[in-house]
Amino acid sequence: MLFLSIADAGEKIKDLVMAGLGPIMETNWNMDTILTLSFDIIIQVCATILLFVVVRCFLWKPITNILEQRREAIDKSLTDAEEAKNNAVAIEAELKKELDQAKSQIKEMLDKAEKDANLKRDAIINAAKEDAKHRLENLELELEQEKKSMEKEIREEIVNVAFAAAEKIVKKEINQDKYLDVVNDILKGANE
Repeated sequence: MLFLSIADAGEKIKDLVMAGLGPIMETNWNMDTILTLSFDIIIQVCATILLFVVVRCFLWKPITNILEQRREAIDKSLTDAEEAKNNAVAIEAELKKELDQAKSQIKEMLDKAEKDANLKRDAIINAAKEDAKHRLENLELELEQEKKSMEKEIREEIVNVAFAAAEKIVKKEINQDKYLDVVNDILKGANE
């Protein structure tokens, strides 16, 4: 059977207590037993007190001092770690601030560079437009001069042709039909 009944368990506990207490529970108490038992108890108490004093004097204080030093070292380490953490947080915040400043400076530099590039582009475009305008004006002047020169040459040519025609007309008889034929010939020659 795996489990004992309550009555059997009570009996087992009673037997164990009686066996553990031994001579105290004997029913025959004589003076030697009482003296022996008293002497044993006194020795046990003295040994316990002596053990407590020895432990307290030789072990408790050194162990307590070692534990106190250890606690102080741990507290100092924790304080140092907290300071290091705070310093790291401060450094991180400072680096973030510097990074933000660097980003804003880079943005400003890029904006300024873009603005300068746009100004240079506009200046180059304006200069090119001005140059093209001057060239166009010069070309128009040259064309006007060329036109005037060609008109002058054409007038001179017309005058030369008219003199040549007048010379031919004067050499021929003055006949209306012949005169018109000569003028038509001259005009045909001028158109070709």
